This record gives sequence, structure tokens and C-alpha cells, in this order.
Amino acid sequence: MEEPRQHAAARSLVVIALLGMIVLGGGIFFGVNYAVDRAVVVDAQDKAMHWADYFLGAMPDLDRLIASGEPTPAQNEVIEAAQKIGGVFRFKLYDTGARQKLVSDDDATADEDDDEESPGHNDKAAEALERAAPVINISDEHEEGMPPLFVEAYVPIDQGGHSIGVVEVYIDQSRTADLLRTTFAALAVGLAVVAALAFGVPTLAFLFRGRQVSEARRRAAFLAQYDTMTGVLNRATFTAGLETALRKYKADRGKLAIVFFDVDQFKAINDTHGHAAGDAFLKHVARAIQGATGPQDLCGRPGGDEFVALLKGRSEAEVTNFVESVMSAVRQPINVDGRTIAGKISVGIYPVERGATAADALHRADVALYQAKTDGRNTYRVFSPALEAAMNARRALEARVEEATRSKAFEIYFQPLLRAETRKIAGFEALLRLPDGKGGHISPAVFIPVAETMGLINEIGAWVLREATRVAATWPSDLFVAVNLSARQFSDGRLVGEVEAALAASGLKACQLELEVTESMLIENAEMVGTQLRQLKALGVSIAMDDFGTGYSSLGYLWQFGFDKLKIDRSFISALDANDARAREIIDTIIVLAHKLDMTVTAEGIETDYHASVLSQLAADQFQGYLYGRPMPATELAALLINGAFAPTPETAARLAG
Repeated sequence: MEEPRQHAAARSLVVIALLGMIVLGGGIFFGVNYAVDRAVVVDAQDKAMHWADYFLGAMPDLDRLIASGEPTPAQNEVIEAAQKIGGVFRFKLYDTGARQKLVSDDDATADEDDDEESPGHNDKAAEALERAAPVINISDEHEEGMPPLFVEAYVPIDQGGHSIGVVEVYIDQSRTADLLRTTFAALAVGLAVVAALAFGVPTLAFLFRGRQVSEARRRAAFLAQYDTMTGVLNRATFTAGLETALRKYKADRGKLAIVFFDVDQFKAINDTHGHAAGDAFLKHVARAIQGATGPQDLCGRPGGDEFVALLKGRSEAEVTNFVESVMSAVRQPINVDGRTIAGKISVGIYPVERGATAADALHRADVALYQAKTDGRNTYRVFSPALEAAMNARRALEARVEEATRSKAFEIYFQPLLRAETRKIAGFEALLRLPDGKGGHISPAVFIPVAETMGLINEIGAWVLREATRVAATWPSDLFVAVNLSARQFSDGRLVGEVEAALAASGLKACQLELEVTESMLIENAEMVGTQLRQLKALGVSIAMDDFGTGYSSLGYLWQFGFDKLKIDRSFISALDANDARAREIIDTIIVLAHKLDMTVTAEGIETDYHASVLSQLAADQFQGYLYGRPMPATELAALLINGAFAPTPETAARLAG
């Protein structure tokens, strides 16, 4: 009887153990699921709060975005970046009326609990606004295109002490839930193991998740303060640091300097080597700046290819040494995927004055940078009030050039060229003029370089060709028109086609068009320019070398490219007054050389009868200068046309009669 009792007791113990295991297993099952759900919710709420803090700090004009629902390009960049942080894959913005204003992606649909009578209204958003606290909703419904498990967190947005709306953050918690379930499931291997690990594994899991949360928090804080590509401060953080430094500057009168950097020809680096190489070069610039700054200094990237540094407690010489050190470091080439990338920077410096605001300081450093780039790049300039005045004048000129290019407000004046032997008009040189809006004109020496820098000279040059040939087509067929070319017009390979088009449109014969180039164009790119010159000569167009004697005056260029005409620079003509014998010998040599090469010679800048007499004795072929007429608009040329032939104006009648 004892044995059956023992067996019964054993069976009872087994049953109790089994029941205990079942109860324990069930308890573990429900406990695990409950713990997982709670952990997921807590983790999601923590992520949502930190994400919302990051979003509020990173998004410019958030209140306007909530009001309009239409993001700007800058806001779109933040929206795109925000969907890649802390497991967030979507978010929605609601205004203070719980009405949906923005959805971060096109796949999102309206909430199921939207009030049918008030489209766009969200009850949970309204609840979050009323509670002034987050509202969390966990979802494990397998919706198409959605994560297996995700959390919707409705977080009120507070700005300046008052609520401006609610952000609904969709957080993918699938991996978090799977990790927790896998960890807790291991506890069921055995009752003993479960009992032993019931506290250890969850603790380890929560510690691990705690580290993940801490890392996510650190990452969000980094994104809110730093430029993700280069690691320097972003615009907002740098500006905040500058404002703090300026407040202290008023108190301790310490030395401050703002230094603005801009990569020269950065677009060319991107276009030539690709955007990956461009990004690598920006990192190179950032390293160069950071390597020269001290722990008390600040370094930021306002955007694009610009960087800015705030230097504290440095003398003017030390600031200059800092700039030169950075420029030298940037000039060192870098290797990107086997390719050597080299570049340079321009720099603007503003020694901060007491009373300057952050906006003032940044603007004045930018003014100095602008001047450095205007002066040829790869240099630095220090701000002064004169620089700002010059910059304002330059920008006004740029605006006028741009407007004139767009509205075709330029004018063409024509200056006569006479045959030396007969003093009869042989043709006219077309000269570009820009009205200044006050009844006068801006000098071509001033606005042409600006147009070249702005990349507008090709468009302007093509217009001059069309207008000059159109006007010249109304002249007698024995007259020519001369048009000056810029070196930039050869750069895109379209010049020959533009000349052909202008001749075809106007009906002017090719032999009536003379194109003037300078020797400097050939020095810069002899092969490219020379090829196009030969193509132009093949059309029948005449080619003249302008300003001969001011450059290298290479005989090789004259011989190699077969110029039709050589124009002696006016500086040699005016030198006849100061040093008659020497100037006369130089001019005589040039004329003999040109004639030996079968070239016509034009003497520019003839202003006196003495000049004309000397050039006649030296056998120059054509004369041009104020003695025979100043540049005039096309409308005044009509006064010279009498019975199909040119006649002089009253002012030059005696001279033109010979």
C-alpha cells in the first residue's frame, strides 16, 4: 500500500509540477508579451520625444509649415533626413485643431478615426493636445507596406511656451519586439533556467536597450547640432555659439574674428570628378579648418561649399597666420578612388567690432569673401566699409548687366575706319555700350569683365554679332564691320555657328565681317582658339589681331594663324608725342613686319594731324581715332550716307575731304 501511495504522491507531484510548469509557462507567455508590449511602448515614447526635440530644433519656420502644409526646399531636406532617424519611417503634422496638415511620404493614408464630419481631424491628436502629453498607440496589424509591428506616438509640439500642433511619429519597433521576445523566450528552456534567468535576461535586455536608447539620443543630439557630412557645427548651432560669444565680448572685450571660406570653382570639381569627389573635398576643407582652430574657437558649415570660423583671443597677425595655414592645407591635393583632386579657397575676414550683431558679423565677413573672389580667388581680404561700398556697387552693376542682357538694353556704337591713302571710310568698328540710366554709358572696361565673370559674355557676344551684321547689311557692299571677340566666346565651341547664323540672318557677305581677337586669347588656349579661327577664315571672314604690341607680340602667332589685319595699339600712337624717334621706329618695324606677312595695318588712337602725318609716312593702311570721328549710334550713320556713298559729318568734313 505504501508504494501506491508513493506513486500517487509522485504522480501528484508530477501533476503539480506539470500544472506548475503549465501555469508558469502560461504566466511566462503572457508576462513576456505584456513586458514586450510595455517595453516597446516605453522605448517608442522615448524615441518619439527625442525625435520630436530634434525635429523642432532642425526644422526652420515649423509654425509656418504647420499652418500652410507646404514645405520649402530647405524644409524638404529636413523632412527627408528626419525619416531616417531613430526608426522613424513616417510622420504627420497636425495643427492645434487636430487637423492633418502634412504627411511626410506619399504612401500614407488618412487615419481611420478621422471624423467624417470634420475631414482631417484626428481624435488621438486632439487627445494629445488636451493632455499636453504624448499618446501612444501600438499596432501589430499586418498592413500592406507597413512594418510587422509599429508604434504611433502623438507628441504635442511646444514652441515658445505655447502649443503649435502635434506630430504623429510612426516608429518601426519590429526589431525591438523581436529582440525582446527572442530574449525572453530563452527563459522557457527549463523551469530552473527560467527561474534563474527570469530577472537576469530582462535586465540585460533592458540594459542593452538602454544603451541603444542612449545612442539614439546621442545621435539625435549630434544631428541637431552638427553637419552630418563634415562633422563641423551646422548653421543654427554656429550662429547660437556666435551670439553667445558676442554677449561675452561686450563684457570682457576679448578679441573676436569671423572668417568666411568658400571653395573656388567647386562646381567644376563636381562636374569633372563627380559629387562623391566633391563631398570628399568638402571634408578635406573641414579637416584643414579644424586642424588650425583651437578648443576655444568654433567652426561651422552654413551650407553648400561655404565654411565659417569664429576665432577667439587672436591678434590680427595670428588671424592672418590662421587663414594662410588653412589655405595652404586646402591646396594639398587629395586622392579619391585613384584620382587626384586639387582645389583652392577664397577667404573673407571680419575683425569683430563691439556692438556688432551675429548677422552683422556674418554679413561683413561675407562682404570680404566676395571681394576676395572678385579679385581673382585663392586669396583673402579683410572687411572695411570701403569694401562694402564697392560690393554694393559691384552688385548693382551685375544687376544692370543681367537686366541689359535679358532685355537687350545694350547699345552698339560705330567708329569709322578710313583708308589712309584716300581718307575715305573703309568700314566701322562695332563697339558695345551699356547705358547707365542717367544719360551716359558705363565703360566697357568696367562691365565687360563683370559680364565675363557672370558667364553672360557669350550671350552678349552673340547678340552683338547679330546686331552688327544686321546694321552693316544696310551699308554699301564695299564697307566692312569689325566686331571684337572675348576669349570666353571660344570656350563653348559655338562661335563659328553663331557667326554663320548672324551672316545668314542679316544677308551680310562674309567678306564684309571682320573679327578682332587679342594675342592673350591665343596664349591661353592656342589650339582651341586657332582651330575656330581657321574655321572662320574658311567662311570668308577676315581676322584681325587687336592691340598688337601690348602682349608678347609673337611673330609665331602672326605666321601660324595667318591674320588678315594687324591693329597697332593706341599706346604706340600716343607715344609719338612723348618720344617721337623711339615710337616712330617701333611703329615702322611693326608695319614693315605686317606688310611682309601680307597683312593690312590699322593704326588706332589717331587724335592729331601730326599722328596722321607720321602714320601716312610709315605707310599704315587704315586710320582710326577721334580725329576722324568718335563712336556713334547707328541712327547717326544715316547722316553720312549720300547717294549710296559715305560723306563726312560737318565736324570732320575738312579732314575727310583730304
